[in-house]
Amino acid sequence: MALHGDLFSYPLPEFLQWLDSSRKTGTLQLSWEAGERKLFLLSGQVGATASEGLRGRVARLLALAKLASGAKVLAAFDELSRTPDVDAAFDVHGLQARWIRDLGREELFAAMTDLTIAGRGTFHWTEDADRSGEDWVPSDMSIRELLFESLRWVDEQPDVDKALPIDALSVRALTPPSPSQPLMHRIILGLCTKPHNLGRLRLSMGVSRSSVTRRVYELLRAKLVEVDGAPQVEADPVAEMLEKGAVLMREGQFDAAGIVCASLLASDPADRRVREFARLVQREHVAALYSEMPPLLIPMVVHDPQGMSLLKPEERQIAGLVSGTWDVSTIVLASPARELETLKTLAKLQRMGLLQLTAPR
Repeated sequence: MALHGDLFSYPLPEFLQWLDSSRKTGTLQLSWEAGERKLFLLSGQVGATASEGLRGRVARLLALAKLASGAKVLAAFDELSRTPDVDAAFDVHGLQARWIRDLGREELFAAMTDLTIAGRGTFHWTEDADRSGEDWVPSDMSIRELLFESLRWVDEQPDVDKALPIDALSVRALTPPSPSQPLMHRIILGLCTKPHNLGRLRLSMGVSRSSVTRRVYELLRAKLVEVDGAPQVEADPVAEMLEKGAVLMREGQFDAAGIVCASLLASDPADRRVREFARLVQREHVAALYSEMPPLLIPMVVHDPQGMSLLKPEERQIAGLVSGTWDVSTIVLASPARELETLKTLAKLQRMGLLQLTAPR
């Protein structure tokens, strides 16, 4: 099935939500004045992105950060034509695949932000996910994460534009780059050891203005750079907590990310960024639990009265639904608890040795 249309009639965030909810596999091509981007999807995950000259830009950025020579990065990309294992292709050349993924994600966040703000352009969707012949780099994130992060950038863009209104503003690093910092922050700090105006910085990096200004704004907020003529930027505690929550989620610490969500929702339930992030964390947690406990597997209770006595009443109620004939998805539907809570209880029973998963006969 192929679909095509314009992003004025069918806004990009809504189209991404449709792709996510239907767990689509295929290629989404987006075209507008800035060029063309392709997103390669596998069951709701954005495995890679492509655009003209993208690999060259990634090689340039890693060379600017003094993390690798451009030739070595391009050689690693050539290796991808011989092996489907992204990590192995870069390991062979002494490179960390996470650097490449970080820059692929950066490309997508900026492109989705620009397209959402512009509200124009065209899309073409096809269920053919073939990447061969494309200038692609891995990105490895869910559509939900892409949607949340790009909408957060859109919401905060007026603050960024207010602080950094023109390209003539001069940026100077107040601290040297550190391996503990995000990759884009390291690159900018390394380039701005001497004053560098925003326009030249953007051109030397070869990335979009929204990406550069966003990252400079974050550094300005953290007091890691100074920008001549920029107003004083105070730290946004909500934005900082959301960034920390996003890191926790990417590391698979969903319960900790959920605590961040709960505290933010309690303080300001009307903030769209917070509501979107809460939904993202819940969906990602559910998806992670289903990967541990596939929906069609059948749970079997292991007889252990002492272990069962350690459970809370609501957990024992869910355990009572395990009949040895119902699969995971049926138990979730029958449970009086929410989907997430039911899956968390089943995962807990499995960790305690009170549950075994068997294939259907």
